[in-house]
Amino acid sequence: MATANQANTQNGAATKSDHSSQEKLTEACHLAGEAASDMMDNVKGQAQATYQANKKRAGEVANQAESLIKERPLLSIGCAFVAGWAVSKLLK
Repeated sequence: MATANQANTQNGAATKSDHSSQEKLTEACHLAGEAASDMMDNVKGQAQATYQANKKRAGEVANQAESLIKERPLLSIGCAFVAGWAVSKLLK
């Protein structure tokens, strides 16, 4: 009878230990999920900031190109012709 009580006591301790380990594992998974979510929010914010900066820069470059074309239309047409000719020679 003593051995049965000892076995039940040991099984109870093992069950409590398993339950505690499972809770710790669940908590660790939850914390990892929160950390991943925070990291993704951070990356998303950085990507949006980079996108906005690049979008602004592209608009500025387009405006500069438009101004240059308006100032010197013949030079722009000549450059476009030369660029097209060079690309056609490269593709042959």
